[in-house]
Amino acid sequence: MAYRALYRRLRPQSFDDVVGQQHIIKTLKNQIETNRISHAYLFCGTRGTGKTSTAKIFARAVNCEGTGEKPCNECEVCKSILSEQNVNVVELDAASHNGIDDIREITDEVKYPPTLGRYRVYIIDEVHQLSKAAFNALLKTLEEPPAHVVFILATTDPQQLLPTVISRCQRFDFHRIGVKEMTEVLAGYMRDENVDIETEALEYISEVSDGAMRDALSLLDMCMSFFYGERITAQKVRDITGAVDKDIFFELTDAISDGNAAAALDIVENTVLGGRDIHQFTDEYVMHIRNLLVSRTVSESCAALDYSQSYIEKLREQAQGLGYEYLINLIGIFSQLQNTMKKSLSPRIQLEVACIRACAPLTENDNASLEKRVRIVEEKIEKGVSVAAVPQMTAAPVEKPKPVIKKAVPDDIKTMIGCWRDFVETVTDPALKPLLKNEVHPAYLEEDILTIVCDFQAHFDVLMNKKDILVQALKDFSEIEFRVRPMMRAQYDKRHTELYGGVDEDIKMNAEESLLSQFGDDINILQD
Repeated sequence: MAYRALYRRLRPQSFDDVVGQQHIIKTLKNQIETNRISHAYLFCGTRGTGKTSTAKIFARAVNCEGTGEKPCNECEVCKSILSEQNVNVVELDAASHNGIDDIREITDEVKYPPTLGRYRVYIIDEVHQLSKAAFNALLKTLEEPPAHVVFILATTDPQQLLPTVISRCQRFDFHRIGVKEMTEVLAGYMRDENVDIETEALEYISEVSDGAMRDALSLLDMCMSFFYGERITAQKVRDITGAVDKDIFFELTDAISDGNAAAALDIVENTVLGGRDIHQFTDEYVMHIRNLLVSRTVSESCAALDYSQSYIEKLREQAQGLGYEYLINLIGIFSQLQNTMKKSLSPRIQLEVACIRACAPLTENDNASLEKRVRIVEEKIEKGVSVAAVPQMTAAPVEKPKPVIKKAVPDDIKTMIGCWRDFVETVTDPALKPLLKNEVHPAYLEEDILTIVCDFQAHFDVLMNKKDILVQALKDFSEIEFRVRPMMRAQYDKRHTELYGGVDEDIKMNAEESLLSQFGDDINILQD
């Protein structure tokens, strides 16, 4: 007998075999049990998530003549559908049969009752590829088909479907299959196949398949053929896919964080010499930085980190030594690299340039680069190197500031600034509280207004949207109705200098304390 691909042999044969789509399976089962079969269904989702398999199972279930769980796969109707000999279940590939004649053939057939079973079922795969004329020919029949007809439309791109088509169907969205769930299912398949494979290898296959079970089974099939009779390890799977060990990404991040361009370039050199695909390497490294940022931001378990526990722990360990702004800056550098490499004839050179930029951000103007320059200066000072030996940035001449005038602060605002931390603990809004605690600072500028100074535009926008909530929280805490004005730091410094002859030193000190509380030992603030 001819060999059948793994994903074909392991195609689900019953509802219980479908992986990761419990929300859909439960609904379809209930419809069958209560005889509430709809005339048209729309199955949406990425490739390999079980759309066509579920459609075939449903086609058997609505026609099954057996008792108990449906489909039974034992009755005459089920067997005829499984052997593809039942003319009442028609599967049409719209990618290759997308013309109006193909649809007219269906509309001419639907008026005839089924010869075996209760329903004529039409499964149209990749339905979004039907031509406009074919859609128009299908619309009327799709809206009011005979009682013995069920349409199941499957697509990976529902955005291309006409609203008039979607509105005539019950829509079901198939989810990507999670890494943990897919790994467990693959492990069961491999036990049944008597294949010796590492759990880490299965986890890696689940990760690179991007939630598509068919992709995972195809990759497993290739590994089983290449390493026949051998134990399949994670490294062997990476050799097949042209990928690299995740440890490389940890090493590259350490080299870049330390400003060690030589080590970073050595990693790129070894990757190229190892025959690895540079584009894939870059894509996976951007995802690694993203994972570091997520692990740095979220302390507890999170669906956004759908990886093995050992990998997550290593992410958290490395992320502790890196700041938010620094990681965001890295994502920007290497995301830009992804776009540049698509048009470049020398992707290796582009990757090396990106690594050098990330290692030595002495010409960048973002906060992360400024933070790194501060670190360099501190390290030089700690080693006893004179400040003159440290590379200096050319600064524009600064006008001599005016004498600072002592400003008179209204008592209510002065009191509120003094007990700001106590006030923040009473705030209940989940988005507002961490912002008030770490990211913005209360101050007085002029008139009888409490000014909230923001370093970033995003923080300013949140405060403007939640200004009423903030005013009410202040009123509840102090029994005083404050006038509140959010203001960007640059605007505040400029106005403060105009009024009082210099920047507000209290705000500067509050900002330093906030950074220390947020980053701990990750950064040190240079004192003037």
